[in-house]
Amino acid sequence: MVYYIYQEKMEGDLAMTYKIDGKIYELNSEDCAEIRKNKKEFGISEEDAVRMFFEDWEYIESGSKVKIEKIPDLKQKKEYAKSEKPRNAKPKERKVDATKGRILKDCKVLMEGLGATETTLKTETELSFMFEGESYTLKLTKHRPKKN
Repeated sequence: MVYYIYQEKMEGDLAMTYKIDGKIYELNSEDCAEIRKNKKEFGISEEDAVRMFFEDWEYIESGSKVKIEKIPDLKQKKEYAKSEKPRNAKPKERKVDATKGRILKDCKVLMEGLGATETTLKTETELSFMFEGESYTLKLTKHRPKKN
């Protein structure tokens, strides 16, 4: 059986789970914040702060030697198994942008007119050329329209 502390406040996510005398108590984030605050304020260990919390709320008797065990949250842990068969890597089709191609072709003509040599056009994304003995590359990027 699982006991929820502050059932009216349990809408938030659970932060810690403890087992005391075979009973499981699930604490929410507010309870855990109180435990951390007590730990810092009184300069005590986490175990002592948890014991103090449960004693304050009378879930255990003060001074009793009850074992408080922290249980890892099994709901949040995910285990992934590796498959024996290889994945089928499907080649992605690249969309050809005619506008970018036309702009770079016009840039190529312009660069050749300015005296550039060895002009090469790589698809419709970049233009490489030599100008006055130096090597240059122009990359053209099309930006997405802004959302309003």
